[in-house]
Amino acid sequence: MTETIPSTLTTSHNGIGRIYFRNPDRRNAITQAMWTDLAEAAKSFAVDADIRVVIIRGEGELAFSAGADISEFDNNRRDPAQIKAYNETIQEAIEAIEAIPVPVVALVHSLCIGGGTAAAIACDLRYFADDAQFGIPAVRLGVGYDPRWIKRLVDAVGSTNASSVLLTGRRFSAQAALRIGLATEVYPKADLDTLVEDIVLDIATNAPLSLRAAKKAIQESLAFDKDRDWLTPFEMIETCAHSKDYLRALDAFSEKEKAVFNGD
Repeated sequence: MTETIPSTLTTSHNGIGRIYFRNPDRRNAITQAMWTDLAEAAKSFAVDADIRVVIIRGEGELAFSAGADISEFDNNRRDPAQIKAYNETIQEAIEAIEAIPVPVVALVHSLCIGGGTAAAIACDLRYFADDAQFGIPAVRLGVGYDPRWIKRLVDAVGSTNASSVLLTGRRFSAQAALRIGLATEVYPKADLDTLVEDIVLDIATNAPLSLRAAKKAIQESLAFDKDRDWLTPFEMIETCAHSKDYLRALDAFSEKEKAVFNGD
């Protein structure tokens, strides 16, 4: 029997970090242990100065993730105390994804359900294959969906579309995801990996300080009012203005060349 490794990460020489959901026998359904592994993987990338962009995807092409692994709910999510602990494990993973200071890209093949959708929404960009389906079936399982996750969904698609997703519990197509703003773009399944790889490589060549400043400003725009921090984004803009990368860009423009950024 092949051992299933819950999640793993690799980094490449070009500054791209990769996190995989790995539970192929269950369409990459996410166990509680996998949520913990996901949090640790995200945290490791967050402090790696060489990482310029991160991709999150499911192993293979059968699913990004079919959602939380319901088969373990009877043991891990039976009573209110267990439910609270389980939800906090998920929340830690989602917050860890969001705390990665560089762009995070979700590459979505086929199924993206429940907790898989929550993880994808935590990413900055979401590219869907044309065969992908997403949905949040909490109402069909008697599950109360965490308000923090609902806010992220509302921020991404608006309250009316969020209501449709949450109150029906239905699955929606990739084209529906694009129409409501959940998907950044939809590509033919056969081309998805190649096209997203090109986009990610483009992102990785951009100025790291500028990427981080833009992401932070967007995040603060979406934060709860009581948690919003505008000081840090403005400080990051100042850092960009005083950076060597900015001077490199000016010199490259004058020479009609493409700037090479070092993140300093």
